[in-house]
Amino acid sequence: MHLTSIAIFDHHAYPLYTEERWRTEPLERYFTLNPSPEMLPFVRDSLFFRRSLRDLAEFFGCEPSLEALEEARLRHPYLELARWLFAEANISHLLIEDSPGNDDLWPAKTHAQHLALGVGRIVRLEAELEQLLNHHDSASRLLQAFEAHLRGLTPSAAAFKSVVAYRSGLDIGRHNLVELERAYSELRRSPPSHQAPRITSKPLLDSMLWIALKVACETGKVVQFHTGYGDSSLDMRLANPLGLRTVLEAPELRRLKVVLLHGYPYLREAGYLASSYPGVYLDLGLTIPAGSIHAMRTALHEATHLAPLSKVLFSTSARHSPEMFWIAARWGRRIVAQVLEQAVYNGDLSSEESDWAAQRILALNAAELYGTFASSPTEPVVSLF
Repeated sequence: MHLTSIAIFDHHAYPLYTEERWRTEPLERYFTLNPSPEMLPFVRDSLFFRRSLRDLAEFFGCEPSLEALEEARLRHPYLELARWLFAEANISHLLIEDSPGNDDLWPAKTHAQHLALGVGRIVRLEAELEQLLNHHDSASRLLQAFEAHLRGLTPSAAAFKSVVAYRSGLDIGRHNLVELERAYSELRRSPPSHQAPRITSKPLLDSMLWIALKVACETGKVVQFHTGYGDSSLDMRLANPLGLRTVLEAPELRRLKVVLLHGYPYLREAGYLASSYPGVYLDLGLTIPAGSIHAMRTALHEATHLAPLSKVLFSTSARHSPEMFWIAARWGRRIVAQVLEQAVYNGDLSSEESDWAAQRILALNAAELYGTFASSPTEPVVSLF
C-alpha cells in the first residue's frame, strides 16, 4: 500500500520552537522525553534515533552522521524548512497543545499563519486550573471560577486534554467538600515558589476533572487523556487506561468522547475499552515513531485486536522541531500500510477494506471526531483563531 496521498489529520502534537531556540537545541533532545543532559549520550544508541538519523540524512542528502545532519539542517532558513517538511509530511490539520507565555514556542495562531494547514488549540486542563490557583481563598470558589473560565475557552478550543496520569493517576474518584477544602488549604500553605504552581493533590485534580468532563459533555468537546508512555515524571503504574472505568460508567457522562493518547504498553487495554464503550477512542501517537519497527507494528496489531477501526487514530505527537513531524508521518503511513497488508493476507480485511481502514486511521476518524476536515488542498485553511 502507498499511503502518501492521504493527508494526515494530526489530532495531537506540540508547538514548534521559535527559530532562535531551534538553532541552539541539540538534535538528540527531540528523541527523548527526559530533559536531563545525562540522558543525551544514551539517546544516540536508541533504535528510534539511529533509524531516524538515516531517514533524515536521506531527506537532507547528507551523510548519516550526527555532525553532517546538524550542519545540513541548520543551513536552511527555519520557516522555509518547516513549510517544506510539513508539505512532505502531507499533514492537513494540526491540533496542538498551546503553551501561552512560553517565549520559546510558537503560539498556536502562528502555526496557522505560517503553515498551509488547519490549526486548532488543545486546552490542557491542569494548566488552566493552575493559572487560577492563587486568586481564590477556597477550593469551591476556585472550581466555580474554573468552570466559568473553561466555558469561556470552549468556543476557541478544538479539544481538552488531561495529564492527570502524571499527577495522581487515572483512577478518578469523587471527594466530599471537607476533603477538598483540606487539600486546598494544604496546597496554599506550601512555600511560595518562583515557578508556576504544579497541582498534584488528588482531591483537587479529580474534582476539577468531574467539572471539565461535564462541560465537555454539554459542549461536545473531546477530552484527551494521556495514558501509558511518557516522560520520567510519569508513574506508569497509574497510567493504565482501565483506571478510567469510573468516568466511563458515570451516567451523567454517557455522551462523553474520550481519546486515550499514546497507550504503550497499554494498547490492549485501550483497545478493550474502545470495544466496550461507545465514546472511547485510542491513539497511536508517540508509540509511532518512538518504538522499534517491530514494536510499532505490534502496537497497531494489538490496538485492532478488539477496537473498531473507526475508533483508532494516528497522531504524530511531535514536538518542537519540524523534522519530528516528518519522521512521525513517514512511519505512521508505513506502519499502517504494513499492518493492513497483513490483515488482508490473514483474511481479516479485503483489499478494498484495507484502503478504507487506512483513510479512517490516518484522517477520517479524527476529522469526524473533532468536527473539521479539509478534503482537498484547494479548500480554505481552517483555524480556530
